[in-house]
Amino acid sequence: MSMQRLTYGEMTNQFPNKWLFIVDCEIDPKTTELISGVVFADKEHRRDIDNISSQYKGKAAIRYTGKIPEDRMYLL
Repeated sequence: MSMQRLTYGEMTNQFPNKWLFIVDCEIDPKTTELISGVVFADKEHRRDIDNISSQYKGKAAIRYTGKIPEDRMYLL
C-alpha cells in the first residue's frame, strides 16, 4: 500500500465502501473534520480496523467511506 497523503475525497474515491485507518491526519480546527491523511489500512469490516488501531500509538482516525445503513450505528 502506498503511504501517500490523500484528501478525504481522494480516500473515498480510491477506497469505496471500506473502513479506513488513517494516520498523520490533518484536521480542520474549526469543524474538526478530516482534511487529509495517510491511509494505513483499509478493510471490509470495522472489527479488522479495530484490531489494527488497538496496536497503534499516536493520533489517528477511523472513517467509513460508504453509506452506513440506517439500522446500524457505529461509535467513531
